[in-house]
Order: sequence, then C-alpha cells, then structure tokens
Amino acid sequence: MNIYFGENLKALRQKRNLTQEKLAEFLNVSFQTISKWERGDTYPDISVLPEIALFFKVTVDDLLGVNKAENEEKLIKQLEAFDNLTDGKQREVIILELKKNYPNDHRVLLRYMSQLIHFCDAVDSLSKVTAIYENIQKNCNNDKIRITAKRELAEFYKKLAEIDNSGISFKDCEKLLEEMPRMKDSQEILHSFLYSEEHPEYFNSCAVAIETSLNLLCQAIAHLCFYNDKYSTDYKIDIVNKCNNLLNTIYDDGNFGEAWRVIIFNTGHLGRLHFLKGDTNKALEYFKKATDLAKQFDSLKRKTILHSQLLNGKEFDKHSQGSNWVAKEHLEFLLKERYPLSEEFKNSEEFKALF
Repeated sequence: MNIYFGENLKALRQKRNLTQEKLAEFLNVSFQTISKWERGDTYPDISVLPEIALFFKVTVDDLLGVNKAENEEKLIKQLEAFDNLTDGKQREVIILELKKNYPNDHRVLLRYMSQLIHFCDAVDSLSKVTAIYENIQKNCNNDKIRITAKRELAEFYKKLAEIDNSGISFKDCEKLLEEMPRMKDSQEILHSFLYSEEHPEYFNSCAVAIETSLNLLCQAIAHLCFYNDKYSTDYKIDIVNKCNNLLNTIYDDGNFGEAWRVIIFNTGHLGRLHFLKGDTNKALEYFKKATDLAKQFDSLKRKTILHSQLLNGKEFDKHSQGSNWVAKEHLEFLLKERYPLSEEFKNSEEFKALF
C-alpha cells in the first residue's frame, strides 16, 4: 500500500499557511526534518504521528493517506476493467461513472477525452475535449499523460480540419505536432540504447524498440505509397510483399505481435492491388490469406508469448491493438465498403465464402 504522508503533511501545512520552520517549532523538530518528511526521504517515529494528527485535527489514517491509498488501488482496478472492455456502449457508461467519482484524476480525464474524440460527434465535443486537454496540460505533472493527450488532440484536430466550418484547420494540428517528441527521443528507443545487457529489462526494451520501429516503418510506407498515383501498381505490390517478408522474418512463429494490424492490412491490400490489375484469382487468394490472419488474431488469448527466434519470450497483449478491435469485422468492412471492388466480384460465391 502506498503511503502519502509527505504530500499530505505538506498540504495540511500549506492549508494552515505555515512555513516549514513554524511547523518545526510547534512539533519541536528541525525544519530540515519537516523538509525530509514532505519529500518522503524519511518518516516520523510512529509515536509522533498522533501528535501531528492532533495538531492538524485529523486522524492518523487521514495523515498517512490510508483512504487515498485504498481509493488508488480501487481506481487502478476500475481503469484496468475499463481498458479491457470491447463494448463501446458499456465503455461510455463506465467512463462517465468514473468521471463522476474521480473528477480530477487525469488518468480518468484522458480516457474520457479519448471517448469523446473517437465515439462522439466531433464538432459537438470540441469544447469539452479542449477543456480537458487544457486541464491536463496545466495541472498534470505526468509527462506520459500530457503527451498522450497532445497526440489525441492532434488526431482530433486532423479530423475536425476535414469538416467544413468546424473552426479548426490543419495548422492547429501542425502546432501540436511540432511540440511532440521526436522518434529518436521516444521512451522505447532510449530504453533499448541506455540499458546495459545486465539490466533486467534489457531484452524487453530491445524487443519493444524493434516492434515499435518495425510497426512505424510499415505504416509510414503504407501512408507514402499505397494510395499514391506516383507509384505503379506493380511497384506497390513489390513493396508490400517486401514489408510482409520482413514481418514474416521477424515473427517467424506466426504470432505477429504488435504488427498484427499491419500484416492483416497489408495482405488485404495486396488483394486490392491484384484486383485493380484485373487478376481476380490472385485477389481472392490474398483476401483469403487476410481473412485467415484476422480469424487467427481474433482467436488468440488476450496475452500470449512470442516464440520467434528474435523475440522469443516477449509478451504480446492483443488489447494493444485496441481493446475493442475485432480484426475480422474490420477486414470485412474494408473489403465490402472501402475497397473499390465490383458488385459482381462481391456477389461471387468465392467472395461471400470469405465471411
């Protein structure tokens, strides 16, 4: 259980407008002792706690933050339960309840912000999202939460910039992007560079850096050339196949870890490209491979262990792809709604058999 004595003592002292020196005088200790208590460097003797609690007219439990510690454990469990949910409506109900019970917790506010961005009307949510973002940037001292909120807002601004009269332009998004850390300054890359081979997290940090870099590489290639007329269809097929060959080399055990979305999307895209070339048999072949991969992903347990030669022993949590992401449903939407496939092709028995 966490002890919050130091920060509670500081808050109680400041509430009474007392300096460390004045409190030290009342408690008959040095002000350096008060300073160490508030920093959490040391704690008072247990026999002194009742005296301090009496001085501030609180209980010893309040002074130690026992209730706060219990609430923290309870909240962590609730946040984990929320993150594990796949039902969108259920997530909305729970995040609203969490926001009601923990209105000032930035972890809750970040999740509520994300819910507004991804599952509510963008224009209607703008003022709420902006208010939450400003709260986090001003009052949260956790850099990870602040940076994640900035990324969420950048994605939100990108969406709003494409809506007429939203009041947001892409320049607003670019301002946020300029404030984000560079890729080489990321936690994953720095861990893999700075941990020694003797460090207990050395292997995992390197594995995470490899998966993250590989994922970003494939996504950047996709954004650059998949729908760009600058590149020929044959070149696109070649580059996607090379990306997939690299993924199959890294994940030679058939569990694609953090790259599951990439391998499924790439394989489906190969089907799309062959259809554009007029080769429907090849298109069906790749659509079948993509469907099989999607089914394989959906059938995975939430947490599995990679057994590829390079990443053997690395844990993969499929919820990292999105706790409510169902691969087969997503692929089916792409094939039926997004890819430029003819109605004749989609009505064929071979295509229908994919689902």
